[in-house]
Amino acid sequence: MARGSECKEGIVVVLDVGRGVCAGAEPTFFTRAKDCLRFILQRKIFADKCYDVVGVVTFGTAGTNNQLATGNQYEHVTVLQEVRLVDWDMMKQVENQGCGGSSGDWLDALVVAMDLLHDPDGKRFTGKKIVLLTDFSGEFSDDQSTAITSGLLNEGIELVVIGPDILRDLNEEEDGDAKQPGTSDGNDSSSPKKPSLSWNGKPKTMVQMAGEAVVARIVEKVDGMLCSFEDALPQLMFFEKKKQASASWNTTLDIGADFKIAITGKIKVRDVSLPTWKKTYSGDPSAVINKEVSYHLYDEKQTAVPEEEVIDGYFYGTTLVPVSDEDMKMAYKSKSPRSMSLLGFTETKNVPHWIRAGNQVLVVTARDNDDGAAVALSALIQAMVEMDMVAITRRVYSQNLNPRLGALFPEITKDHECLLWIQLPFIQDVERLTFPSLQPRLDKLKQEEKDAIDSLIDAMDLSHVKGEDDDEEEEDILDPTTVLNPQIQHFYNVLTHRALNPGGKLPEPAPHILKILEVPEKVCEARDKVAATLKKLFPTQAPVASKRSQNVFDVEDKKDGGEKRAKVDDSLSASDLVQHQVTQVTTASPVKDFMALLRGDAPNFNDICRQMGDVILQLMDSLAGASSGPVAAAMQDKVLECLTTFRQESQSIDPATFNTFLTSRFKDVVISLSVKDLWDRMKEGNLGLITVEENGRSSVSKEEASTFLQLDQGKQEAPPPVQEAGDEMEDLLDDL
Repeated sequence: MARGSECKEGIVVVLDVGRGVCAGAEPTFFTRAKDCLRFILQRKIFADKCYDVVGVVTFGTAGTNNQLATGNQYEHVTVLQEVRLVDWDMMKQVENQGCGGSSGDWLDALVVAMDLLHDPDGKRFTGKKIVLLTDFSGEFSDDQSTAITSGLLNEGIELVVIGPDILRDLNEEEDGDAKQPGTSDGNDSSSPKKPSLSWNGKPKTMVQMAGEAVVARIVEKVDGMLCSFEDALPQLMFFEKKKQASASWNTTLDIGADFKIAITGKIKVRDVSLPTWKKTYSGDPSAVINKEVSYHLYDEKQTAVPEEEVIDGYFYGTTLVPVSDEDMKMAYKSKSPRSMSLLGFTETKNVPHWIRAGNQVLVVTARDNDDGAAVALSALIQAMVEMDMVAITRRVYSQNLNPRLGALFPEITKDHECLLWIQLPFIQDVERLTFPSLQPRLDKLKQEEKDAIDSLIDAMDLSHVKGEDDDEEEEDILDPTTVLNPQIQHFYNVLTHRALNPGGKLPEPAPHILKILEVPEKVCEARDKVAATLKKLFPTQAPVASKRSQNVFDVEDKKDGGEKRAKVDDSLSASDLVQHQVTQVTTASPVKDFMALLRGDAPNFNDICRQMGDVILQLMDSLAGASSGPVAAAMQDKVLECLTTFRQESQSIDPATFNTFLTSRFKDVVISLSVKDLWDRMKEGNLGLITVEENGRSSVSKEEASTFLQLDQGKQEAPPPVQEAGDEMEDLLDDL
């Protein structure tokens, strides 16, 4: 990630590595403090456009290495890293840092850290901060505490102390001092005071309590911060969200040929992908980056291929389609300039959530310092809100880019007025999937069962969850503005591990990352309250494993000679083992093909039914050419078998497909071919129109279905066509 020479914040982390922080069972204070330091450095490495510089000072080391050390002053204080940009070398040095085995003065270490941040001209840093990590177990001299406080204030340095829970101890002391004899709680002021415990479970020493008192006084005067590990680690473990200001997209909103409004678009929300490091620097941030591209064969030797012998290619499914330069010249390219054109208006209900596409939301406002545009756009927004309308637009981001279809939604708050542009799909981008209606199943439910499902929906609502107290305000659960992306968090952890441990096994997701994926506690509590009722009303049973997939090729010994023989399940034939992939319905095995396509991945029910209808009509043509006898009877059986399967599947999924086929195609063919015996057999098998009694989505009554089966009245008028669910969205602009 490219870095520049912009102004940055200067941070010095002061780490205690003395004997006191290392003595005890794991995790010791030193281990947790080093984790804090590692997280701080890690966040700086991966922060977007971050030019902050960090230095590291350790105290309690066996030796001394700092510029202020003279004689016996500032002993056992070591500058581990000067203030500079964070890199992997700094991370590795911190990882390798061990216990110092001595004892150092934390006030001396603060002075050394202040010296590293000294900026007399005020041009090195935009802000300065010192982070102190210690349990104050080492000896110290507070002779300089007043001077240190003045220095922090004069230099504008912020002090953050992470480690012992000093605030809790101070609050307990204040509470204890506030209690007087004879108070209502009945406590005796002469009762012994419970000693404060250190991180290792032992009572704090006098040195520790004195150190905490001194640092609390300094923090209070400089308006710093005291923070325990329990508060700091959860915040430092996670990487910051990418902060990137959106560039202004200036153009005009064209309403007709003559009316134009100057607008500015800025990205409000968009999908964030994993970062790329195609452009990085090594050592020198000002170095020029030259990108080199080479092409190699996918073989063991990774054979290089000259660039002139390489052409573009695109995958169409699993097939790689080569595209030459001549093909690219013939491809459609929009020559429209940057623009946003209004195509028309439609009601908001005509643009439901499921057709909103794209990977971003654009906020459209009037151009800055253009009063005329502001008035015109405000009037447009007000009118759209009053009429509950949205605007359908054609947007061209820049010249030579293809246009996009989108909708402008008005938004008015107490602070601003704007339009929100969201991309819409073209008709070829919409994949229509037909599912059976739930209404027949809902009609069979008892009111008690419906109430239980309603309770479950209310319990799992994430929009607003109210607290136990009535006065407690409602809060959003899993707010998108605060929930972090676990994929990106784990990616950074894995990248850090690979940089520090090249060739090592990649780690599993850390517990704090997995915790992001856990169901919120409040939702679990609300769910558990209704779970017992649901189990009682809707009991479940474990599925029985199918025998078809078990012991298909088991080999058993024969009792007589020990020969081996293959044991094959009766339900599996040899033809099943070599069965080809079904891609369309054929006349050879129409029912089998029809069912195989329906069981495939993402089946298009309407298209599969159309293929079945075409095959039935082909069989009818063959039936007309066959003479009466066994051949004609067998052909009729095949047609009836197709109709039976076709009707059964349509009855459960979408009755319109079967009904439309019978009324618009099949009956005309039966009349023209004069195959009344086939029609009679169809009536006997109840293969007529699917009625509303069989499926609530059907619009055919029982009387209409009975009338349709009569052939002696000539060609019957077909029942009104059944409109498929979602036909009103076949073309988004039909209503404009």
